[in-house]
Amino acid sequence: MTRWRVSVLVVGLLVSSRAFAQNAPPPANYPPPPPNEPPPPGAYPPPGYPPPGVYAPPAMMPQPAPPPEHPRHVFSLTISPIHLFLTIVELTGEARVHDKVGVALIGGGGKYTDPDDKSLSASVWEAGGQVRAYVVGDFRHGMQLGGEVLYLHLDSTTLAATGEGLAIGPFLGYKIATDVGFTFDAQLGFEHISSRAKSTTGPEMASGKSFIPLLNLNVGWSF
Repeated sequence: MTRWRVSVLVVGLLVSSRAFAQNAPPPANYPPPPPNEPPPPGAYPPPGYPPPGVYAPPAMMPQPAPPPEHPRHVFSLTISPIHLFLTIVELTGEARVHDKVGVALIGGGGKYTDPDDKSLSASVWEAGGQVRAYVVGDFRHGMQLGGEVLYLHLDSTTLAATGEGLAIGPFLGYKIATDVGFTFDAQLGFEHISSRAKSTTGPEMASGKSFIPLLNLNVGWSF
């Protein structure tokens, strides 16, 4: 190969390389954007930031657990300690008919003896009922507004007489039933009582009407 042909080949390679370099596409993100100018759309994100779609929100703060619910008692059975001092057992059973309403039945019996004269005694039994509206709170724990009807019967062999009475009156009370079931029930009010007594040996009969206080202090269990 002569020198002239080598020169022509070198010149041709240089011209081809220059034309390829001029027509080749520039590299990605070149030239770099001027300072303080946002990169063009599609450019890579600035250093220090995670790529789009990878960012994860911080973990949520744990929420406190809701307070435990109280058991829903539907029935309360209580006894009157005051009546026990009179050797009379009085029980009260209250059923929930609504969260704010309760219906109670009262029953009791025993033998009463006059503390001043032991020879005077009488058998006693009683029956009645109550309607209670819980104006504050509910059946488990709340203030009551209600009414009571109570029938009382006495039979005394030592006095040769029988007696009976009917008491009706309103009351205001408060009831607490713990989660485990222990129950305290207190009521205060007044009653109008109609009473009469009859001798078992003759026609003698006596009757009367009066107002008496109503006081109930009961303890027991709720289910």
